[in-house]
Amino acid sequence: MNETIRTLRSLRTIHGDFTKRRISGADLQTVLDCAVRAANASGRQSYSIVTVSDRDKMRHLCGYAGDRLLVFCVDFTRIIDLARHLGHEFTVPDIAGFVTGSTDTILAAQTACIAARSLGIDSLFTNGIHRGSIERVFSALELPDRHCFPLVALVLGYAGQEPPHQKGRLTGPGIVHRETYRRLTTKEREALVAQYDDPACHLALNEDWAKEGVRHYLDWFYTRWSRHRDTRPLWQALQKAGFVPGGESGAK
Repeated sequence: MNETIRTLRSLRTIHGDFTKRRISGADLQTVLDCAVRAANASGRQSYSIVTVSDRDKMRHLCGYAGDRLLVFCVDFTRIIDLARHLGHEFTVPDIAGFVTGSTDTILAAQTACIAARSLGIDSLFTNGIHRGSIERVFSALELPDRHCFPLVALVLGYAGQEPPHQKGRLTGPGIVHRETYRRLTTKEREALVAQYDDPACHLALNEDWAKEGVRHYLDWFYTRWSRHRDTRPLWQALQKAGFVPGGESGAK
């Protein structure tokens, strides 16, 4: 097994238990340099990365704090500004632009996570920036109102203590499809339910789910965890940014 595979297999999530140990400037720059090496559509790198070092600000933005917070944004502002600089017009193609930009952004974010882990730096991906008023994120980071949207936050730091176990992952039927997509059989569905129920598989978000009067972990997941959340503010923010119909459109 080579070092790259070891790093990938060692990825884990630290849920807020970060020490006050600092990440060196050199290591942070290495993480950022690796992040921008990720594949991207048409060489545009339609994203921006905002780094945050103030722990109170991190908590305000996402509810967690480590030594650094990297906020990855789908962002066409730079591309539009360069077009104008050269006397051209570049129009973001609404939802298609958002899908492509999101792909660029997530690839950069995951590459940053892997680079950090290779340096012994732990991490937490969180969508906490989308909980509460999304406007607080735009305001705190001074993001452009148009053609920019904060997609995901990556908290970086050093774990205060080792996690009790590495989170499990599904790898078989329903995840990997050979040649063509195939729906699960009844037997395969039952096997997956059993995997989620098995403590040794470490798939459950809540290891005490059985105490809540449900038969299977997935009963808890569907009825307790996956509660409806009002997504209208996010949709409105995407409209305002010009990524979905309903707001202004095109580069202005």
